[in-house]
Amino acid sequence: MQLAQKISVSLDPSILSFIDRYATDHGAKGRSAVVAKALQLLQRSEQENYLSEAYAQSVEQDQQMAAEFDATLNDGLSSPASSLEAAHETW
Repeated sequence: MQLAQKISVSLDPSILSFIDRYATDHGAKGRSAVVAKALQLLQRSEQENYLSEAYAQSVEQDQQMAAEFDATLNDGLSSPASSLEAAHETW
């Protein structure tokens, strides 16, 4: 586990006031904990956006593969119902 690193950040006074209120209202250990939580939420949001985009791309590919499969499903074969009937006749 990596140790936390100290950085310096300049914030608008209204944001700093919000951080202090949030820390007090939610029992956070301090400003750093509030900022860390906010950044974790931002990171999660970015990951969800990435996954949503990847899913949207895979849906298009899946639909295309399904259409290709449907188009070739019965190539050169009789209809599925008559194939089943023929299979039963041989038994």
